[in-house]
Amino acid sequence: MTNKRQQRLFIVTMMVLALLFTAEWKTAYASSNIKTLLTSWFEGKQQESIQALEEEILTEKEAQMAILKEEIAVSLNQANKEVANFTSIEAEKSKEELKSYTENLIQSIQIDEEGQQEQFMNELGKIMEEAYLKIEQACEDALHQTE
Repeated sequence: MTNKRQQRLFIVTMMVLALLFTAEWKTAYASSNIKTLLTSWFEGKQQESIQALEEEILTEKEAQMAILKEEIAVSLNQANKEVANFTSIEAEKSKEELKSYTENLIQSIQIDEEGQQEQFMNELGKIMEEAYLKIEQACEDALHQTE
């Protein structure tokens, strides 16, 4: 009877040990599974956060670029107007100075011969015409460079 009793006790002990071992193994497996699950979840949330931040930054960057383009356009337009106004005023001043200088030359020169006077007037007219064209061309060039 002791032999049977020992045998039963041995079997019960082995079963209890097997039960404890499998319970510990399941706990260890569940613990590592939870760790993997949590790590995966946090990595997913991290990627979502990074993606959301990148989208917000891109949206804000586009909005700021639009504002900057608008401000630059306004500044360039104002600068173009100022340059055009300055160029126009300077061209008129140059024309008036040239005209005044030409009139002074005409008054200071007394030519006796009719033919020489006409030739002088023709050459002077050509020079003035050429000067006007150059002034107007410079004005147009200045306006086109600023655009």
